[in-house]
Amino acid sequence: MTWFMTDKPEVFRSEAGAFLVARPDLHTMLLSGLDTIEYLRSGGEAPPTVLGWWREGDEAATTAAFVWMPPHLLTASRLSQAAATNLARRLSTQAHAVTQLLADDASVCAFSKAWETTTGFAPKSGPHLRLYRLQQLVRPGVAPPGAPRTATDGDRTLLHDWCTRFVTEAGSIGADLDAFIDERISRGGWRLWTVGDEPVAMAAMTSVIAGTARLTPIYTLPEQRGRGYGSAVTAAVSQAADEAGAEHVLLFTDLATPTSNNVYQRIGYRPVTDYRIVVPSHR
Repeated sequence: MTWFMTDKPEVFRSEAGAFLVARPDLHTMLLSGLDTIEYLRSGGEAPPTVLGWWREGDEAATTAAFVWMPPHLLTASRLSQAAATNLARRLSTQAHAVTQLLADDASVCAFSKAWETTTGFAPKSGPHLRLYRLQQLVRPGVAPPGAPRTATDGDRTLLHDWCTRFVTEAGSIGADLDAFIDERISRGGWRLWTVGDEPVAMAAMTSVIAGTARLTPIYTLPEQRGRGYGSAVTAAVSQAADEAGAEHVLLFTDLATPTSNNVYQRIGYRPVTDYRIVVPSHR
């Protein structure tokens, strides 16, 4: 039983690709992270990359995986106790220190216990998240004023400002902010809700990967909240993802913000499973 690791996306796809696409909804973060790495490399960039897959034996199939661009968020699939324990041991000796790990509740619990046993330090608990899947889009009964439009290069300064505010409120997006914004601009993934040509809310989607697209981030200016703009821009980008060919349209919410959870359920999103972010402590 062991983790295999590489910095080569093509090797990782060969060894773990079939495992990831078997449940693209549960593996949405890994798939989009891998896609981002490949996109950046195609443009000549070489982001730090650690990609791992777990096998019970030399000839066994891959049963777990992770995608990591240090120093950003490490995203892992469901982990057995053995996989979680071995991963904690390996990460504790990595040249790059893992700052955050995202996985389902049970996997985070197993990893946290193994990390404390290995290092002597208990990880710190981060946000408790819920993954939602769009069942059927239900547009708001009373549409707010305004309309959506696709963001362009000319909106980059605004997007950077709003994403910075989003991170302040909701936490890290798990990637380099500039690369995150530029990638979605180049792929037409951003939508702005505008009222009289004034942007009041934004939402973005990943590329469609293995029939799956995920919405992130979704943000409404504080002074414009409570007017339906967040619901409207979420519905607009959800439709865009559907029209782009996504069979599964997904999003994460922080369970500490019941308002947004209620909004997404009203427009047709239904819970899939719960996740947690944990912050491994090194001292």
